Amino acid sequence: MNAQLDAIIVDDEAPAREVLHSQLERHCPFIRVIDQAPNARIGYDAIRSGRPHIVFVDIRMPFESGLDLVDRFDDRDFYVVFYTTYQDYAIDAIRRQAFDYLLKPIDPVDLQACAERIREHYRIKMIENGDFHRKLEITTSGQRHFIRHSEILHVEASGSYACIYKSDGGRLMVSKNLKYVESLINNSKFVRVHNSQLVHLNKIRQCNYRTNSITLVNGKEIALAVRKREDLRRRMAELLSNENDGGFNAAVA
Repeated sequence: MNAQLDAIIVDDEAPAREVLHSQLERHCPFIRVIDQAPNARIGYDAIRSGRPHIVFVDIRMPFESGLDLVDRFDDRDFYVVFYTTYQDYAIDAIRRQAFDYLLKPIDPVDLQACAERIREHYRIKMIENGDFHRKLEITTSGQRHFIRHSEILHVEASGSYACIYKSDGGRLMVSKNLKYVESLINNSKFVRVHNSQLVHLNKIRQCNYRTNSITLVNGKEIALAVRKREDLRRRMAELLSNENDGGFNAAVA
């Protein structure tokens, strides 16, 4: 699996950020730096909005250290790689379950080895967790949004626009039609149940083939087109046979 991994660099020294960025481009082309931050405060916002796979973070920074930054994430879903001039914080890094600890100036061989270990770990996690780490990147109103496939309940057409509904109750209106968004997602766990609806199969709580309706895990009911029923039955059966972890438990009426 040739996965593209997104990374954010947090370091108060601009030259150090640029050196690491260049090394990643040169030696680890499967890692894409999507943002850089000059301090922990900006880094926190960048991580929250960018949802990277990897965060490379310096330890000693003004006002808030890299260790403090990592501590702010209670349910961390990204790999942390501390890179610093100092050897004294290795134990602190281990306690925070950092993936690696690199010393400046970073040796390209060490960086490559770290990146390859992350890629292999990510590959195994993808196999175990399905689409949990796959992301949809959308640009709207000049802002980039990164939404994990696992966060999407359904996508609803609204003329030439599409509205993405998320598990946390949020939604995002994009100036693209539903067919375009479906092509961007490109995930077999999403199925068109109606001309105006693209649904994440794992988010279906109940299918009612008598009333031609689907109830999602948040209680929302959406229409099921008659001509889509057999395809939905087949896709659900395939998902049930492929997923043995109990993650899919839709009822059928």
